[in-house]
Amino acid sequence: MSSVLHQPVSSLPTLPGPRGLPLVGSVPSLLRMGVFEFLEQCWRQYGEIFQIATGGRSRLIVVSHPDAVERILQGSVDNYYKGRSYDPIRPLVGNGLVTSTGDFWVRQRKLTQPVFNRNGLRRLLPAMTRCVHDMLGAWEAHRVAGTTLDIHAEMNALAQRIIGFTLFGLDLSGAAAATAQAVADSLHIAGERVNRGALVIPLGVPTPSNLRYKRALRTLDSVVYDIIAAARRRSAEDQDVTLLRMLMDARDPDTGEAMNDKQLRDEIITHFVAGHETTALVLTWTFYLLDRHPEVVTRMAEEVATVCATDTPSFEQLEQLTYTRMVLDEVMRLRPPVWAQTRVTHQDDTLLGYPIPADSIVLFSSYFCHRHPAFWDDPEAFRAERFAPEAVKQRHRYAHFPFSAGPRACIGKRLGLYELTLVLALILPRFRVELLPGQTVGMKVGGTCHPDRPIMVRLTAAPPSAHASS
Repeated sequence: MSSVLHQPVSSLPTLPGPRGLPLVGSVPSLLRMGVFEFLEQCWRQYGEIFQIATGGRSRLIVVSHPDAVERILQGSVDNYYKGRSYDPIRPLVGNGLVTSTGDFWVRQRKLTQPVFNRNGLRRLLPAMTRCVHDMLGAWEAHRVAGTTLDIHAEMNALAQRIIGFTLFGLDLSGAAAATAQAVADSLHIAGERVNRGALVIPLGVPTPSNLRYKRALRTLDSVVYDIIAAARRRSAEDQDVTLLRMLMDARDPDTGEAMNDKQLRDEIITHFVAGHETTALVLTWTFYLLDRHPEVVTRMAEEVATVCATDTPSFEQLEQLTYTRMVLDEVMRLRPPVWAQTRVTHQDDTLLGYPIPADSIVLFSSYFCHRHPAFWDDPEAFRAERFAPEAVKQRHRYAHFPFSAGPRACIGKRLGLYELTLVLALILPRFRVELLPGQTVGMKVGGTCHPDRPIMVRLTAAPPSAHASS
C-alpha cells in the first residue's frame, strides 16, 4: 500500500480528471454519452484513479487498481459503506444482503450463509440438471430443423427456469411468468436508474418510467408474498428442496429467530436478481467469445468427456472441470456481469497516494481493473491460461473480482459457478453453438453488461470425443 496512506489529505496531490463546466461539472457529458461510455473515455485518458465533478461540491472518484480495490473491500471496509448510490435498486431488492448494512447485514449473512454451503448446494443440483436437459431436448429439434436461435434469449430463459425451480420450486416460464416479467421490468428500470446515478429522478415524481417501476414492483410483491404464504402453509416434507424452504428453515445462531415475510421477500428477490440475469449474461458471453476459439471448445469438451461419466454430473465431477473453470474466469474477466460497484466514505482516506475526502462516492470497476496493463498482458485477448493455478498465485488477488471480494463477496458465488459449469458440461457433449457470420456485437451497459443486439446462432451436433465414456 502507499507510504502516504496516513498523510493529511491536504498535503496530497490533486486527483486528475476532466475539468467539466462551472456549476454542473461533467453532468452534460454523462447525459450525452452515458455513464459507462464517459467513464471508459476518462479511464483511457487518466488511468487508474480520477475524479468526475457532478455539480456543486459533489464528486465521483473512480478507481481501477487492485491495491485500491483491496483497501475498499478488505483493508478499510468500515470506511467504505453502501450508501445513497444503492438507493435506485432499494425499491426492488429492499434490505437484502446486497443493500443492507451494519448489524442487520451481519445477522442476515449469518442466517443465510448455511444455505449456500456444500450440502445446501448439492441438494439443488438435480433441479438444475433437469432444467438443462429440458432445454437440450428443445435444442435437438432446432438442430434437426436447422433453425437459428438468439443465444442470449436462450440463456436468459434457461437461467430463469433454473432460478424458478431452485428458488421457488416453480416454472417461471409458465403459470408464474408474471413474477419473471415483473422482475425483468424492474431490473430494466433499476438499471437505467443506476446508470443515471445522482441524475436520477426521484421515485415520487410520476414520470412514465417511475410509474412502470411501481407497477412492476406491486406485481412482484403480490406474487412473491403469495408464494411465501403458500410455502408456510405446507410442511417441509411436502415441498421440493428450494432456496426459499432453506431460508424459511434458517435460524439465527444466537437467538433462534427465523426470517419474517419481509426479510424473506427481500432475500428472495436479491437472489433472483443475482442468480438470474448475471448467470445468463456469463453464459451468453461465453458462447460469443468461444466462437472465435474452437480449440478452446475442443479442449473443454475433452475435459468434460474425461471427467463426467454420465449426463448427470455429480458435485465432485463439476469441481474437477478445472479448464472449464479457467475459461469461465477469463470470460468474466473480459465481460464481468456487474462492471462496477460504489461505496461512500465515512471519513477522509487515501487511495493510491491521492486524497479521498469524506462523503465521496467511490466507484471501483471490475471491467477496468480486469484490463489493468500492469496485471494483464494484452488485456483484450482471450487467454484461459491466465487462470492456471500458478498464474493465479502470482497475481494480485484483487486483480480479478467478478463476484466482488472481502466480507461482502457474493454469497451465491459457489452456486453460480456450479450452475455455469453444469450448463457447459451438459451442452458440450451434444452441441456446438456456432454464431451466424457477419455479426458485430457490442455492449449495452447499465447496471450489467448486455449484448447490444440479439446474438444469432446455429446448433450443430458435437463431434464424438476420443475420451467419451462407453
